[in-house]
This record gives sequence, C-alpha cells and structure tokens, in this order.
Amino acid sequence: MIEKSLLKRGRVLKKYTISRKQTLTLASVVLGTVFTGTTIASADDVAPSTTQAAPAATTAAKSPITAATEEINAKANTPVVPADKAKTGDVIAVDVKKTGPSAKTDGADTTTTSTATIKTTSLADPNTPVGTSKPVSSTKTATSTKETADYTETTTETVNKTTVVEVTKEADVINKKEVQGTSDIVFVIDKSFSMDDHINNTMKNVETFVRNLSAKNIQARLGLVEYERSDRTKYHDFNGSKFTTDPESFISALKTIKTFGADENATVPLHHIATSADYNWGTGANNHRFAFLITDEDIDLTKDTPTKEATLKALQDAGISLTVVGKTYKSIKTDFDPLVNGTNGLYLNINKNFADLLNVQFANKVVETVQKGRVFKVQTDKYELISKTHRVAKAKPQTPSIQTPATPTPTPQKPAVVTPAKPTVFTPAKNEPVKTEVYIAPAALPQKEASLPNTGSKNSIALTTLGLGLLSMGAAFGLSRKTKKD
Repeated sequence: MIEKSLLKRGRVLKKYTISRKQTLTLASVVLGTVFTGTTIASADDVAPSTTQAAPAATTAAKSPITAATEEINAKANTPVVPADKAKTGDVIAVDVKKTGPSAKTDGADTTTTSTATIKTTSLADPNTPVGTSKPVSSTKTATSTKETADYTETTTETVNKTTVVEVTKEADVINKKEVQGTSDIVFVIDKSFSMDDHINNTMKNVETFVRNLSAKNIQARLGLVEYERSDRTKYHDFNGSKFTTDPESFISALKTIKTFGADENATVPLHHIATSADYNWGTGANNHRFAFLITDEDIDLTKDTPTKEATLKALQDAGISLTVVGKTYKSIKTDFDPLVNGTNGLYLNINKNFADLLNVQFANKVVETVQKGRVFKVQTDKYELISKTHRVAKAKPQTPSIQTPATPTPTPQKPAVVTPAKPTVFTPAKNEPVKTEVYIAPAALPQKEASLPNTGSKNSIALTTLGLGLLSMGAAFGLSRKTKKD
C-alpha cells in the first residue's frame, strides 16, 4: 500500500508540474501576440490604401552647391559686348574670382569650403540714379545621408550668397575741335581827301591781313568797296562776282584806290552790301560774314542816304558783323557805336597796325562738344559654398566560435547507509491480552531519484520539495497504522 500511495502522489505532482509549464508557455505566446498585433496595427496606420492613386513622379531637386555652381558658371560665361557698341542693358565686362575648395578634417567631420565672386558690368540707362544698394543676402541648406556596408555618411551643404548693385557714372568728356569755316569779308575804305595821311598805312595793313588768311589756311572770300560821296561809291567786281578767293587779285584792286572828294556817306555802301543781290553771301553752317570799314571821319548823312537805324537793321538781317577802324575821337567813335555794338563788331585805332587785330576774328572756330559720361550698373555676387560631412564606421559582425562542452566526470556516490528502525514495543492497555509477537518494519526501499520536468522556476522546486515531504509523511502514517492493526 505504501508503494501505491507513493506512485499516486508522484503522478499528481508530475501532472501539476506539467500544467504549470503549459501555463508559462501560453503566457509567452499571448505576450508575443500582443506585440505582433501592435506592430501590425502601426503598419496598417501608415500604409497607403491600395485604392489611392500612385503619386506623380517628380524630378529630384538639385543640391544647393550644384545649383550655385551652375549659376556661377552661367554668370561667368555671359556674352560680352564691346563698350563702344553696347546698348542699354548690354553686359560689357565680367570679372570672376574664385578660391578653394579647401578641406579641413576634425575626427569624423570633414568641412570643405570654396568661394566665388562674380562682378558683372552692364550699360545702364543714362537717367539711372548713381549710388550703391543695400546688400541682399540669402542662405540655402540641405542634408543628405549615404549608407554603405562600411559606414554611414551625413553631408550638410550650405550656400551663402550676397548681392550688391552699384551704379556709377564716368566723367563727362569735353571734345574741342577746330572747325574750319568760310568767311565772307568786304572791305569798305574811305577814299576822301582826309585819308591822305592814312591811305598808305591802310593799304599795308589790309594786304598783310589778307596774306595771313592764306598762311593760316583760312578760306575767305574777299570783296572791296571804296566810297566818299554817295554817287561816287565804287563796288569792285572780280570776274563777274563781288567776291574773290584770290588774294593777289584782291591786293591788285586794293592798290588802285586814289583819294578824292570831301564827303563820307558811310551808310550808303553798308546798306547796299547788306541788301543788294549782287552780294551773294555764303550760307554754309560755318560761314561768317564781316564788313571792315576804314575811315578817319564820322558819318555824313543827307536826305538821300540811309539812316543809321535802317543801316543797322539791314546789317543785322544779313548777319553781317561790322568792325570799324577809325580815329579814337569820342565824336567819331560815338557816331559808329550803334552799328558796331549792334552787330557784335569791334572799333579799332586807325593809327596802329590793325592787321593783327583784325585776325582776332578770323581764327578758325573752335567747337566744343560735351560727351556725357556713360552710366554703368555693376552687380557683385559673392558665393560661399560649405560642405560638412560626418562619417561613422559600422561595426564588423564577428563569426561565433563553436565550442564542444567538456564531458563531465561522474562522481561516484557512496551507497546510503540505512539504519534499521528500532522495533517499537506496544504496551497493551488494561484488560487487553498481552501480545508476544513483535512486528519489525522493513528497511526503507532505496528511493529512485524522481525525474521531474525542468521548468526553470523556483515554484517547481518548491512543489517538488513539498511532494517529497508529503510522501515521507504518508509513509510514516501508513507504517503507524499497519503496526497498530497488526
């Protein structure tokens, strides 16, 4: 009976242990199912619906440094137009300065820097205000990551750009050009008797003046009038014209003048040369018209002679400048002042060599033209290109070494020494007959070590210990009851 009891209790303990192990295994499966379910649920949340349309393909954006490099190259290769042929807006110069790239490494970080300055000069509108604009700055940045079997590399690109526009104006240029013009000059010479003391000196100065015109290559047409009384005025003719370009022909006519008469009707020849069709004055843009009157007297006026006012108007209408060579007496000079001043002429002293004084009006005309300075627009673009790279090496996976576990050497177990229990003597109670036979309990059977499932739990160990204790108590209880019954 003891053996049956032990076997029964052993089966109960084994069943309990198996049930505990199954419970732990089931809990692990349930926990794994919870994490799996969570993971699947997260994936379902972010996964696109199969019914949604696929996004349209887009072109990958260029990196900041790539875009800036293309922009720099485009500016550097801008077509240039020669400055003398440029129109408003045309680029006339491009200046490029570059530095780098230069690299600096600090541990896992590498920084590469380069710069570029593009100065573009173009022809601006002449009315563009001169000045310098405020700098305009911008920054573009982007980060990319590269994965290889050996490392992970993160690169950050930054492009800093600053633009300044300056409008400048070059200085105005004054061009002086000597314009060779033509001059029409008519000499009106008083031939009255009062000119006897001055006629030779007059002849000499006029001849000198005419020859100087030729020496200076001044193109002039010359006319000659000799006057005294109005009806004795002579207008010299040169081959059918009142003007000649031949200095020798003019000088020859000049030397034929002889003094005669007592009147000096000066307004008659002056009004005639200004109004008569016989005098075909030049009409060129650079043509100048002069009348040189040489006398030692004032103006004699009669009812048949033109007035000074009429004469002045005729000279002005014809564009003739009157210069008078006469005595410096106030009465004489005052008589001619309205005609001289009204035509922007001169009044010269007859007692001096007036040839050089006449030449003052006959120098070639100097024309000044002002070339306004051009206006330029200078745009300066400064670029700073920075690339920062951070590289992290990946750990190399190691192949695990397979080790053969050593075979443990069994330790010999000494056989357990079983001390037989002492026989228990029962003392009969009163009125109970004394029994003479004594029952000796057999030696305890050698216990075979129970092979329980290894659950790896402290609870399993405790249950095993409890089972053994219960078995021991059951054996002792059965032994006690057996003895008493026997």
